[in-house]
Amino acid sequence: MESMLTHNLFDQLMNKLAVAWSEQDTDDALACFTEDAVYMEPPDVQFYHGHEQLRPYFAALEPGMYLAFHNLCFNELTQVGMAEFTFGRIGRDTADVGVIVITVENGKIKNWREYLRKGPADFKQFVAYEGKEFQWHIGNYP
Repeated sequence: MESMLTHNLFDQLMNKLAVAWSEQDTDDALACFTEDAVYMEPPDVQFYHGHEQLRPYFAALEPGMYLAFHNLCFNELTQVGMAEFTFGRIGRDTADVGVIVITVENGKIKNWREYLRKGPADFKQFVAYEGKEFQWHIGNYP
């Protein structure tokens, strides 16, 4: 019988992953994913399939790197979650900030799709719009 996550259990899973990555604990990070999980950055940036490919990816994390989640959302009916996140190195002014879409199966991450942008490490500064000069606007839409 398939184990369905609640919103609270999804939050716990994601927090366990954030701690594991931030402490460079490869085994705890892998424990959050199914054996055949797909981890990708579409359309063609990075792709890992299963623990065998994820292990060296997670093991390459160096001390001082961190993962923080913001605005976790989870649909219990579809077992699909989303989150904004920051991934970077402690003390740096910039980081990767992005959104992930996660499909869960039996309480673990089955599919992870991430979309990244480089920017300020401070999440509030990253999402602020005051004082910024935006590159794209409706006036320059093709």
